[in-house]
Amino acid sequence: MLLGACAEPAVEPDRAAAAPSADEQRRTAVGDLLDRWAAAVRSGDDDAVRAVLDPAADPAFVAREVARADVVATVPLSDFGYEILDEPETPVPPDLADAVDATEVWAPRVALRYAYADADTAPTRRDVSLVLARRGEQWRVVSDADLPQYGRTTWRGPWDFGPVETVRVPTGSTTSIVVGHPEQRAFLDALAADLPAAVAAVTDFVGEGWSRRAVVTVAGSDPEFTSLANGSTTPAVAASTIADPVRGGLVTGQRVVFGASAPDRLTDSTRRTVLQHELTHVALRTITGEGAPLWVLEGVADYSGYRGFGLEFAQIAPTLTAVVRVGGPPTVLPEDEDFGAGGPRGSIAYESAWSVASFVADRFGEARLLALYRALAGGPTDPTRLDAALSATLGLPTEAFLAEWGRWVAGKTAGPT
Repeated sequence: MLLGACAEPAVEPDRAAAAPSADEQRRTAVGDLLDRWAAAVRSGDDDAVRAVLDPAADPAFVAREVARADVVATVPLSDFGYEILDEPETPVPPDLADAVDATEVWAPRVALRYAYADADTAPTRRDVSLVLARRGEQWRVVSDADLPQYGRTTWRGPWDFGPVETVRVPTGSTTSIVVGHPEQRAFLDALAADLPAAVAAVTDFVGEGWSRRAVVTVAGSDPEFTSLANGSTTPAVAASTIADPVRGGLVTGQRVVFGASAPDRLTDSTRRTVLQHELTHVALRTITGEGAPLWVLEGVADYSGYRGFGLEFAQIAPTLTAVVRVGGPPTVLPEDEDFGAGGPRGSIAYESAWSVASFVADRFGEARLLALYRALAGGPTDPTRLDAALSATLGLPTEAFLAEWGRWVAGKTAGPT
């Protein structure tokens, strides 16, 4: 006799998953479009590039995109893509929306994500001001023009400014890269030749606790310099260093950017000191916060930049030397706004900052100079914090520190008797 098995209880069928909303469908469709766009640009596939661009796109924009794709395909990248950011969309200018005359026009917040092969440990992201159009079910790219009225700008990389050449450089056990344009090849090669020794010199000063690699880019024009430096510099400076905000100890987007005038204005010697200076910013980025006093940041970087070159005080700080010989030694630290002032005021700010770092290294040693950097470079500093840091690292409160520094500078700038 068969024994009947107990029947399993009936299972209520799962409720059908909720259909994606219109916003979710749009986000998915545009995400697919951005993936196709990135693949087309990265591969240099001109036909695929044109296929993702809207029929209403400006012909000049189409031509630039095709030219950009031809260049990007030659650049050694480990990542290149676009991401929709979780930020509020911005309005589309009414005149542009009317001119496109599409089913739907959208301007989401989008970022370009990219990384150089080997030289970048993780990708960086840069804003892109996109306007997209849907015709029926098909989304395409209309424009990446800046929309300043909505605070939207598009970051332009080296590939947006013409053909690109890259030089890979072994720096210790890692790889660095120099990026520029064919007409700058001699300067690119000179920087590449300088890099191994510069990385070694900075490591000798700050220690091995940094990546010991760098991405060094050379702008071919002032607009390119401004773009590559994220708008944080002016043509008046030879070079600048930028980086993304540090998150979880990870540093991304570090770039040493040389201005278009650098090949003409820098000698072999000053090129090397500038490179060492900028690499010091790279090496110390993980302990450097926003709003830290510039006399600390620039002073230590300048000290590192000139370190080992055997230059005299007056060679490094001629403006400060002349001022001290006439008006006496400095009694106050330079203010942040002094560094961007240009002219003699800017020169004195940088030279004074270098002299502070040099005084500390000479009187107390480089280990304590770096300890002072760590104590002050994490963020904004008020008089109380400054006094505490000076007392803890050097055993001198602020007033005594300024007096000792002034006497040291006076001794270094004393003229012939």
